[in-house]
Amino acid sequence: MRCRFFIGKQYTIEFKLQVLQPILNRKMSIREAARFYNIPSNSLVGTWLTV
Repeated sequence: MRCRFFIGKQYTIEFKLQVLQPILNRKMSIREAARFYNIPSNSLVGTWLTV
């Protein structure tokens, strides 16, 4: 059986802030921002809000 490991992409602080800005301004939902910025996981964006 083969194991596959996903090596996650690292995002810069500047990019994270760019993604979070429309969410904090209530112009996009977390889901919409993740889709717009091609981020594979909504929950990843959600964790950026809590940090």
